[in-house]
Amino acid sequence: MPGDWLSVVAVADRLGCSRVPVMEAVKRLASEGFLTIVPQVGCQVVLPAPEEVHDFFTLFAAVEGCVTRLAAERRTEEDLVGFRQVCQRVDSMLKTAGGPTSRDPAYRRANLLFHQELHRLARAPSACAIAANLWDRSDFYIKAAFGSLYFSPAVQRSHAAIRRAVVHGNPDAAEAAVERHLRTVGAGVSARLRGATKKSL
Repeated sequence: MPGDWLSVVAVADRLGCSRVPVMEAVKRLASEGFLTIVPQVGCQVVLPAPEEVHDFFTLFAAVEGCVTRLAAERRTEEDLVGFRQVCQRVDSMLKTAGGPTSRDPAYRRANLLFHQELHRLARAPSACAIAANLWDRSDFYIKAAFGSLYFSPAVQRSHAAIRRAVVHGNPDAAEAAVERHLRTVGAGVSARLRGATKKSL
């Protein structure tokens, strides 16, 4: 969580590895803006700037919307068999997942499973690679704001709209549903972080 301190030694001990790969990972996370390294002290998880988060989700919505549009355009009837099976798996995972404050990793797995299937249907490796590279940052921002990747009823309604658009082969509706969903998520995360920033002043 933002403000938490990490110890390279403690992380290495927990993983049962040397400090070298942990330090390399820390440096990479710091270069990407997730951590701040304080010499002789440790590493601190950053509190993202609300404006930066808003801009990120605007970009993420456009990229993921493009991929989902392609999925709706290119999916075949045969593809839909696998897509429906994935959606059933996601629904089953959510039924047994924890509550909003449980930080249950099942939510992240379910979200990845759903979007990876959309990416498969899109048949656009380059575009999908760009979108997939944004997922970790999206998860970081959401967890920084809310502490969990919990699927709220609003998120579940958004996913249902995306599913319908893909199944019906409606590219416009698919793209619009994803963009609306991610922009709404971004607005919520930004607002939450804006409140956290004010409290820290």
